Amino acid sequence: MLIAFNGMKVFTHLVKNTKTVRVAPPCVWRGLVCLCLVVTLFIPIIASQARALEPAFGQAAEEAAAKLAEAFPVVQGSVTGVERDRVLIDLGANKVYQGMELQVYRAGDEVKHPVTGEILGRRDKRLGLLRVVDVKEKFSEAAIVSREEGSTIRASDLVRVGSDRLLVGLPLINTGGIKEANAHSVTKDLAIALAKTGRFIVIEDPLLRAALAGEHSSRVESLGDPSTLKLLAEKAHVQLLVLGKLSPGHQGLFLNLQVMSVVTGAPLTVASVEIAERGPMVVAAPSPPSGPALRPGSGHAPSAASRPSFVHAERQSSEPSRTAEQMKGPSSEIASSRKGVVAEEALRKPGAPSFLTVAEAEPARSDNNKGLQESVVFELPDPLLALAAGDLDGDQRPEIVGITSSEVIVYRWQNQRLAPIARIGSPRSIRHLHVDVGNINGRSHAQVVITALSGARNELHSFVLELQGSKLVRIADKLGYFLRVVMGPGIETPILVGQRMGELTAFEGPIIRLSWNGERYVEGQPLILPVQVKNLYEFAPINATGDQISEVAVISEQRVKAYGSEGKPSWEGKDDLGEVDHLAFSHIPTHRALLARDGLKSGLITPEEHAIREILPRRILVETSPLWGNAKTELLTFTNPKKIGLFRVESSLPSRVVAFDRQEGTFARGWETIPLEGKVRDVALADLNGTGRKNLIVLSAVKEKGVVAYLQDGSRGIISVFSFTR
Repeated sequence: MLIAFNGMKVFTHLVKNTKTVRVAPPCVWRGLVCLCLVVTLFIPIIASQARALEPAFGQAAEEAAAKLAEAFPVVQGSVTGVERDRVLIDLGANKVYQGMELQVYRAGDEVKHPVTGEILGRRDKRLGLLRVVDVKEKFSEAAIVSREEGSTIRASDLVRVGSDRLLVGLPLINTGGIKEANAHSVTKDLAIALAKTGRFIVIEDPLLRAALAGEHSSRVESLGDPSTLKLLAEKAHVQLLVLGKLSPGHQGLFLNLQVMSVVTGAPLTVASVEIAERGPMVVAAPSPPSGPALRPGSGHAPSAASRPSFVHAERQSSEPSRTAEQMKGPSSEIASSRKGVVAEEALRKPGAPSFLTVAEAEPARSDNNKGLQESVVFELPDPLLALAAGDLDGDQRPEIVGITSSEVIVYRWQNQRLAPIARIGSPRSIRHLHVDVGNINGRSHAQVVITALSGARNELHSFVLELQGSKLVRIADKLGYFLRVVMGPGIETPILVGQRMGELTAFEGPIIRLSWNGERYVEGQPLILPVQVKNLYEFAPINATGDQISEVAVISEQRVKAYGSEGKPSWEGKDDLGEVDHLAFSHIPTHRALLARDGLKSGLITPEEHAIREILPRRILVETSPLWGNAKTELLTFTNPKKIGLFRVESSLPSRVVAFDRQEGTFARGWETIPLEGKVRDVALADLNGTGRKNLIVLSAVKEKGVVAYLQDGSRGIISVFSFTR
């Protein structure tokens, strides 16, 4: 029998002697075949997306759990005074944060062993619960949230967040309609991650539902209701409630968590973590160049005969002629991807370096530095986030300084190798955001400038280091600024600048000069900059006279732009440089700023709900003595793959360092390096070999999977050192 479909009707025809009386229209069965093919093709794609995101959910859960653990440190203090319903405690900004809840108690009688008489401890008398409302440098003011019946709080009583595990309730995470996410699986990942921190005991959704069984079962959907919270405290003895939601944003998919106090119903802290698909592990050193044809720069560059091996050459011929070149010898092009690169032998003469890409228009220059390796690659045991270079010990040879989220590491270049010589760590609650190196104190050596953030309190705890012998020593600590060392054309000595964190947005105050008076850093005059500059990390000086910077390069909307005194950009690049998002933090506006902006009509204001994810922009370097070519000024930065779609899937475009050359008042894209492994995080320049020519130092990272990778910040760091030996 032959069954054919025509619209909504079904026709059955008997096939006899290879003939039928009626035949279904061809468009019908073709449509069915197409539909089957579409389903067959797309189901595996959807399934593979879900499988690819599974480890990403687990990784995000680990990161979020670590952030929540940091928000609930073990603290111990004393009551110094009581004024009506307000209590003064001896814990300042380095111990507590606004909104933090503390148990207030009184030391009770000693408990002794009945046989040996050994003192086993004390039976503390619980007096109530405090909520920190105002934090000063060395003390804080707290409101009395609850008080035990018949108890009175007085000076000398004690306050604490104990070392006992906190009992948290974790209802199912709201997946927000994300089809690739399984609510039960994501919630289980977070429950396991919270328990692994050693700070929490987790009561999962089934037990919460059991506690709210019967007439209160419907309240599971409105856990913020006071009566529901009271029921959870009484029946399940829950102290904290963790509410989670998956939220797609313009920068990707995020796991957003809010922690509420079950006793007061007040929000205590929030955490937001990006859920990013982890790519495959890649192990490869920089190789010969790849990529599509590039636009020629405006200046002339040395020929292929003298081109370094990491410089990639512009294709000048059309597609047919390129094919002809390929036919003359071995294949000159290999399929390019993040795992491999393309060799272009047709663009390189025998013996010519191959790590740089430039237009070929100038005769070769002599090479006076034979014997030096043009490119050296190092895999790092430490997951570096950023790097900088400078002479830390006064020996006229620069060191390389890298930061992880919690450590500062100094490397020395010896015999074409990097060797770590010193490191220093920060407390668990402090997270490093940025590093710069420069001689900002007028000494014979440079200082290391670190911008750091207190993760629990959303406050800046920046510091400055010096290398003294084999140790890094803090010469200034707990500086309440975003810090940066400004260098560039027209600036004779490096300038240390700072910007305080704003109340409504992170970067809203003036960028001011900081100078060393022999004991500490003191504020000076604001730096004079083009009006477009609002963030001290987003610009690089192109022209400057003293503290007045008249022209800057910035990266806006992932493109390089140049601004002068006029309101519009004097030059704007067309190339999308891809994304850099590894240096990010969440800025929580103050209650006062939100009240001033929104007014009383907006109702109850919760600052945590207005948190904004801030991303530090990539570094731009400006050179008036270009590393390659004859440009008058050279801008250096880097490209990374773009993220596309809801789940921010990375494009196949490679990461590389690129130069923009200035000729006759305007910039054009010039040379670029070969594709680099992983995603580039930072770049630096320093004369490591003492040849009088600066080396290009590139930090990149490859995302990895698994528990071990998480313990190492989930990435494998790579430093590539390129030598321009012309």
